[in-house]
Amino acid sequence: MKQIAVVVFVVLLMGFVLYLANGEREMLPNEVSRYYIEHFTEDTGAGNAVAAIYLNYRMYDTIFEALILITSVIGMMHFFTIGGNK
Repeated sequence: MKQIAVVVFVVLLMGFVLYLANGEREMLPNEVSRYYIEHFTEDTGAGNAVAAIYLNYRMYDTIFEALILITSVIGMMHFFTIGGNK
């Protein structure tokens, strides 16, 4: 019975998150997106607009996301070691 309640809670939570994510979408102003598309080669030297935006324009965001991911993995490894003390 407890497992069913957990499954129902997770499904409801997923539905709520999807409902919130489907709301209003924030769009970049046309001049910003146009600038990225027209000047990514000169600004970054990249041959691909997606790589230019991901690795150069949003570099610090990407670095901190990776840092948070590594920190969470290390924390999970610390707390859930296999064969640890019981």
